[in-house]
Amino acid sequence: MPISRTSSFLLLLAAATVLVAVAACGGGGDDSSQRPDPEQTVRSLLDALNKNDVQTFYNGLSSDRRQAFSLADIQRSLDGVRSLVGTVPKIEVTTITAKRVNGDNAEVDGTLTLKLAAGGFPVTATALLKWEDGSWHLADHFLDQALGVLGLQSGGGAPSPTASPAP
Repeated sequence: MPISRTSSFLLLLAAATVLVAVAACGGGGDDSSQRPDPEQTVRSLLDALNKNDVQTFYNGLSSDRRQAFSLADIQRSLDGVRSLVGTVPKIEVTTITAKRVNGDNAEVDGTLTLKLAAGGFPVTATALLKWEDGSWHLADHFLDQALGVLGLQSGGGAPSPTASPAP
């Protein structure tokens, strides 16, 4: 029995409705809208660093960063800073100016203040994060960004291009 033009239209409309509903529900794919705000990860990792909890800071790095830097590398960098300036500067989030989440990647823009005995040094930076194993992980070596402004490079390379002194 041939399908009438009206029946064909209704069948097509029903199929389109199902496709739209599946797309709206994510179709079982990635649903980045359900992920926590990446700003909290940045704040938590800086808090760990400020408390000298290097292990927590290291665990919060993305897998590629953990491959590039060992826990001992980070500890040596912090010890080097301590021997140069007498302390490891505390890093405070002064302002968050923007946040962008795109699938498994996020960026958090803001101004940090490096706290030293001589005063605070503002630094603008963008934290790059990756979604791995159910949480956000820092994908750039944030410590290099902040310390690069002071000329105290922890990784031995040039300062990160995403860090610059605040005006």
